[in-house]
Amino acid sequence: MSEEVKKLISRLSTFRPSDRTVLTKYFTTNDSTRGDAVAAVKEFVVVWEQADWLEAYSIERIGKWLAKYQAKHIVDEIAAWAHNNGSDAHRALARGIEVGQRERAEEYA
Repeated sequence: MSEEVKKLISRLSTFRPSDRTVLTKYFTTNDSTRGDAVAAVKEFVVVWEQADWLEAYSIERIGKWLAKYQAKHIVDEIAAWAHNNGSDAHRALARGIEVGQRERAEEYA
């Protein structure tokens, strides 16, 4: 795992407005930084999967934010990955994405 991905995982853990600003830059700058951001989201979920307990809300709010504010092709990639595994952590991410997609659709309706 690259140092950039580790830094982004830390930002996902705190998920303050300043963290979301940095994450957005990674998602929107270029393919390399976008890859780091996607990898960080996936690794963040995997870390929670391996924990003794699950803080589903933290994962759901990241999914919701992704669906509301990031490009559809990025969200689709992460959603497909989340739906490909039945773990509680993956389901939490998928739920957050679904909520965010509904809210985004309502905003543009």
